[in-house]
Amino acid sequence: MATSGLGVGVASDRLNELRDLVTSENPFWRRRLEAMPDLPPLTKLELVNDQERNPPFGTNLTYPLDRYTQMHQTSGTTGPPLRVLDTAEDWAWWRERFAHTLTVCGVGPGDKVALTYSFGPHVQFWAAKEGLEEVGAMAVPLGGMGSSQRLQTIDEIGATAIWCTPTYALRLLEVAVEQRLESALDSVERVICTGEPGASLPAVRARIEEGFGARCYDHAGLTEAGPFGYPCSDGHGLHVDESEFLIEIVDEDLRPTPEGERGELLVTPLRRTGFPVLRYRTGDAVVNTEHRCPADHPDRWLPGGIVGRTDDMVVIRGMNVYPSAVEEAVRHSRGSGEFRITFYSEPSGMDEIKLEVELADGKAARELQEQMRKQLGLRVRVVPVTLGVLPRPDGKARRVVDERPAK
Repeated sequence: MATSGLGVGVASDRLNELRDLVTSENPFWRRRLEAMPDLPPLTKLELVNDQERNPPFGTNLTYPLDRYTQMHQTSGTTGPPLRVLDTAEDWAWWRERFAHTLTVCGVGPGDKVALTYSFGPHVQFWAAKEGLEEVGAMAVPLGGMGSSQRLQTIDEIGATAIWCTPTYALRLLEVAVEQRLESALDSVERVICTGEPGASLPAVRARIEEGFGARCYDHAGLTEAGPFGYPCSDGHGLHVDESEFLIEIVDEDLRPTPEGERGELLVTPLRRTGFPVLRYRTGDAVVNTEHRCPADHPDRWLPGGIVGRTDDMVVIRGMNVYPSAVEEAVRHSRGSGEFRITFYSEPSGMDEIKLEVELADGKAARELQEQMRKQLGLRVRVVPVTLGVLPRPDGKARRVVDERPAK
């Protein structure tokens, strides 16, 4: 496990303490370590299956149930939702780590931060509010509003920051232009993005920063594991918070990923003990690099942030295709709007890619098709469609359709 930010000795001691605690007090981990003492990576499916066998909360609980004060659940976009409990101490840890992210972004007293989420069962919304309270900034909840009403509220209160997915940041810009409300964004100095890959992609970040006239920041986390990635204020991308997490980057065979290659990020939160996860498979694809950020911050730097999701990656004719790579090419294309990716099979059995994109003209489509060929090494069927035709997501984007027969 990587330990550069925390120090090998301290990290090892904390890991041993955590392992001793869960072996003694946590039924899920006691069984798992007895069966698999070499501690293989943990998957979300194992936790979901445990809850299905032991409803409603499963056995991954280190303390009696009356110690827990918070319940959140995963979105269920990659399988059944998982219920995750936190003790008061663990929830204070969430608050502390979100405050750290906000401080790195330059948010503090006097800031008014527009939260474009509906406050449902997902942890991001509630932890964001806690972090804002910790740093002394004002939380402005905009849940239940349409985009126009959100823009009007941002304008009326003079919001200095917006917290949303990168997809919704682009949508908000689109609505502002359509309804001639661009001036509503004049007070915004920062756009803080989370929830999906995108804000660390250069073309996506450039669109957001140009449209808002504001700095775009990325951060990353999971309900199961906590907020492990905070923005690099000097070099873009993300840092992994190695003061709180042990990390590994592994390939498809769960072996260390070579320098410069993509792999899956594994994390072990060291101070979150009520619902512990050790060597957790985040499903986030990152590039393994030893490069330091421009400011030489001590934590591991991921210049491209989260470059995709391992469960989104599709193999087409022997090539790995990430939707985030397609998005990067689309956002570089002049005048492009929303897009949709469809994977399908020809009668011959050959897998193909269709990319529907809102484009102004056929020339832009041809340029994009050539860009896709260079970037992916594959021929992509680019289909230009009229601006405004494709659906606009308000939260996490759902831009991929897989029509290939199950294999």
